Amino acid sequence: ALGLPWLGETPLMLQRFDRYVLRVYLAWWLVVASALCGLFTALDLLGKSDEIQQAGEQGLGLLDLGMYALLQQPFLLLQFGPYVTLLAALGTVTQLLKHREWVPVLAAGRSALRAMAPALGAAVVIALALSATREVVGPRLLPQHEALNRRFFSQVEWAPRDLWVRGFGDARMHAGAFVPKVSGGPSLEDLQVFLTSARGEEMLRATKAKWNGHSWDLEEGRMLFPGGEEPIASFVRPGLAPVDVERAWFARVRPLDLSIADCEALLIGDPEHRQAATLAWTWRFAPAVPLLLILIGLPFVMRFERRSSLEGLAGGLALCGVYFVVELVARDLGGRGALSPFWAGAGPVLLFSGLAVAACGRLRG
Repeated sequence: ALGLPWLGETPLMLQRFDRYVLRVYLAWWLVVASALCGLFTALDLLGKSDEIQQAGEQGLGLLDLGMYALLQQPFLLLQFGPYVTLLAALGTVTQLLKHREWVPVLAAGRSALRAMAPALGAAVVIALALSATREVVGPRLLPQHEALNRRFFSQVEWAPRDLWVRGFGDARMHAGAFVPKVSGGPSLEDLQVFLTSARGEEMLRATKAKWNGHSWDLEEGRMLFPGGEEPIASFVRPGLAPVDVERAWFARVRPLDLSIADCEALLIGDPEHRQAATLAWTWRFAPAVPLLLILIGLPFVMRFERRSSLEGLAGGLALCGVYFVVELVARDLGGRGALSPFWAGAGPVLLFSGLAVAACGRLRG
């Protein structure tokens, strides 16, 4: 039934079983991830078919649409990763039970939890890879994805307006318009920067500013200070570079796509930024979430009655929903200041850690 040679060499059989469980788990993970990401991408495109048609009339083609869909996949995986990992583990157990492949392994003295160790290890590696994707890949792809999103579904170039950015210290910048690099910039229009120096409160004003790689080159730049003003040709200040302007905009409209580094940068300029502090703690604990969900979900399916194991899949889906709601509520409370950022970000993980410990005691074998 196991599909492996039973030659009395129990260690060899168990090693092969480990590799077999790992292959089955990875296959399930790819299937579930492809299904979820493909479904949500298709629904997104179908719901915006009219806008896509209008974009096609303005010169955007299938290649651009394919690029948009491709850029969307990492963000969907980051959003659904913990639930994909849980459903893949539940599918793996269900498949092994269906083909009666647990019996020889458990008879050889291996516990159910140890038998799933390859899947648990793979879940940890995948979770760490997703966290690395959030930190390294996400910030690089986010501007390109947003630019294509605006071109397809709003028929405009991505150029945010009326932006406020907090730099390091007490610096604050307002821009009437910002043109990102992907839209032909970086440049600013109708720039105002509020500063404090030895001369007192100062305000820099410029009609336009273009980033030269090191500083902002100003057009009609003037520095106003108590008792006078003076012309200024260029300006640079920590926390007010183009990447900081983009980050401030994404923090307002797409905060869940920020990385830990983004959140920490926002907190340097604004230590009271509750949402950034909450998200930073959420993403720090995120690699533990898939493993906890698996440990809690395994008892739902790790039974030897076929009917109950299939019913356990429904329990696993319900578990996904419960965790999603708990995390959503905690994150909202953290953003509103009703919970401290630490408890809002780490609270769901700590709560489900207790449930995981209890669930492990229910595993048969």
